[in-house]
Amino acid sequence: MRRRTLLLGSVSAAAPVLLTGCGRLDPGDDDPRTLVVHHMLTAGSPMAKVYERLCRDFTRAHPGLHIKSVVSGGTDLINVYETARLAHKEADVILTNLAEKTLSWTAYKATVPVNRYLDAWGLRERFLPQALKEWTDEKGRVAGFPWTGFTWPVVYNKAVLAKYGIDEIPTTTEELVDAARLARKHGAKGFVSIGGNDWSGQKLLMQIMQAYLPASRAERLFRHGGFAREPLAVRGIELFTRLREAGVFFKGAQGLNADSMNTDYYTGRAPAISAISSTLSSVPADVVKNTVVGGWPVPPGGVHHKPTAFRGYTSTGIWISPNGEEKIDLVEKFVRFLYEPAHTRVLTREAGQVVGVREKTSAPDFPLVSDSIDLGDRVDYALMPDSYVPPAVSQPLIRATSLAYTPGTSARSIASALDHAYGG
Repeated sequence: MRRRTLLLGSVSAAAPVLLTGCGRLDPGDDDPRTLVVHHMLTAGSPMAKVYERLCRDFTRAHPGLHIKSVVSGGTDLINVYETARLAHKEADVILTNLAEKTLSWTAYKATVPVNRYLDAWGLRERFLPQALKEWTDEKGRVAGFPWTGFTWPVVYNKAVLAKYGIDEIPTTTEELVDAARLARKHGAKGFVSIGGNDWSGQKLLMQIMQAYLPASRAERLFRHGGFAREPLAVRGIELFTRLREAGVFFKGAQGLNADSMNTDYYTGRAPAISAISSTLSSVPADVVKNTVVGGWPVPPGGVHHKPTAFRGYTSTGIWISPNGEEKIDLVEKFVRFLYEPAHTRVLTREAGQVVGVREKTSAPDFPLVSDSIDLGDRVDYALMPDSYVPPAVSQPLIRATSLAYTPGTSARSIASALDHAYGG
């Protein structure tokens, strides 16, 4: 019942999008020599250009085989795919992320677990263990092949720091508060620009919340809630409120979003931001030369001894649909082609993508992405929430974030708001 409700709830919203994609799903797509791939790559973006070239190379290497693309913008892909699946007209392969509603796809048989294909196609050893872990659910099912991921460090503009009289990149919360004080003294709105009203602010809140919290307990909270009943989580949220009241975050952060945060950094107004790798790849060249990639400063007595960052491999995976399993020989050729070393390397070099495979590749045209990949032992990694937060909780949890960035809100109130997102 829940699965059918999940899908049927998408039908009316998705129908117009289904008619406007680059390809249409129809009975002709049953051609056993045509692979239908549903993705949301933005036309003209570096990633889309690399993907289109790989598709051309694939068809040249396999005469008589064809790739048909169905493109849906943004989150529309999920609704379009689920609608098509109800009619058994879904694409054979889907390129999308593992988050929110897609976390349910494997359990409700909207897509096919890839466990047996990992071994049968000789791909298991290609992947980083963390990448496979993130794509594996509690029952051991691997939802899809990890393709692209992300790094999520903190970046600091040395030129802006110098203008405010800040000599060193802060690595502790005490140094962070001192840096914020100096920045405000020189007229800045704060030290860190952040989208307190969207996903960017939510991730930073969860990162700071983990300051005193072991990863195993953080995972339990992300899965089930109970923040207000976990003393170490409350202690981390109290740290967050102290930083907020000390003016670390830009004034009015509770009403800002990731776009405003990025603009503040790109234009030299922000000394620092918490930046996912897709943001790093878009930093203007004149700002790149003044940027240092690091982590979020940590408090004394916390579980981390180095500044923290996030990293993950759930940005895009290669999923197989039930229709795709009917063309599994063709799917195998395509998937194995995409994971050839030359083809995974080009994703990093030419599109600035972080790839969940074992070999390391630099990105000369995306130096901040390369720096973030090479952070190595200079940072500790906090637990990324997205693989554990239940689909129905994701958006309410993000909405609870703006309360956290509102001056004067107590740690207990924030924890209760987070728990409310879980129905608690």
